Amino acid sequence: MEENKSVITNEFDRSGRYDAGLKALAKSLRVAFLLLLIGIIATLIYFFSGAGYFSVEPQQAVIVSRFGKIVGVYTTGGHWFLPYPVNQFIRVQTSQQLLEVEFAAAASPNGESGSLEPGKDNYIMTGDANVVHSSWTIAYRVDNPQKYYCKLLTPQFPVENGKVMPDDEFVDADGMTGTRGPVTYLRNLFRRAVITVTSGAVVNDILYAGQSEYSSAVAGEFRRLVAAGDSGIVIDNVALNRIYPPAKTKDAFEEVTAAANKSSAMRNEALAYQKTQENEAVAASRAIVADAEKYRNQVQKQLEARSTYFKRILENQNSGTLTMALYTEMLKEVAAAIQGDDSDKFVLGPQGGTMWMKLNREPKTSSSGQNAQGGK
Repeated sequence: MEENKSVITNEFDRSGRYDAGLKALAKSLRVAFLLLLIGIIATLIYFFSGAGYFSVEPQQAVIVSRFGKIVGVYTTGGHWFLPYPVNQFIRVQTSQQLLEVEFAAAASPNGESGSLEPGKDNYIMTGDANVVHSSWTIAYRVDNPQKYYCKLLTPQFPVENGKVMPDDEFVDADGMTGTRGPVTYLRNLFRRAVITVTSGAVVNDILYAGQSEYSSAVAGEFRRLVAAGDSGIVIDNVALNRIYPPAKTKDAFEEVTAAANKSSAMRNEALAYQKTQENEAVAASRAIVADAEKYRNQVQKQLEARSTYFKRILENQNSGTLTMALYTEMLKEVAAAIQGDDSDKFVLGPQGGTMWMKLNREPKTSSSGQNAQGGK
């Protein structure tokens, strides 16, 4: 029989009392080694297969970083690389995202409006030294994921589990907390654009007449600043949701608005009246022109008829009968124009010609006078 050596005393166990324990221990070690070997093989299989595979989700991009150096940017399909710690896969959202920016007064504990406090209340000054508040919505998207990730101090993994991560928070040397990242960057650039444009405009244009032009100017300045930063971001739209004066001056501005609306209504009425009068004047003018044209045609026709008549007379002027008839007709018309039957009428012929004289008619006598004369 083979002698067993004691594990404890390093001596041979001649009695064999540790034989069963040593066999159990050896069996346990073999099982543990087998399990460890299986785990190592499974880890290697996962490491060289599943862990290094990724697929690009819609409206996302994947940046592959190898030991901190970017080796590729992928926007579609599935890809395989050696997994971490050799490579890291960084997902970036490329779909359109919205950012709300407000220049509003801080809420008062008692609900009453008080004086604005710099550093606490958000407000903007106009070029004519007025204060306004506003609310905006920015729509933007990432068109260059590599620039976006490298330039804007994004979180280490901008997208995790399909969710866009917020900007990182930090504490400076003075103990002040803040954030840094793409959202903070865009918000600060937009505030700069709003302040720049507002400082060069007057409150009446911003609140009333030129609000559309003001909004367009802010959007243009913001796009210019973003393009100058070359951060891989494109601005799709900038919308002005609301712009309004401070609460303490709201009533005064509303009075101005009411007066402006009344003035606009009266102006519109005046323009409508002007248009009506112009239309009536045009219609009357056309009627007068039509009547004048009608009268002109009528006179023209009369003159043409007289012309034809006198041409015929001219052709027959050697006929004494015709001349005498015309002369007699004209004489009747002239004589009839002289008022009174007892008027003396004289007709003088041309110089050196015959003179015709028409004497007054005999006076009428009464019938009684005639009878008296007849009885004599």
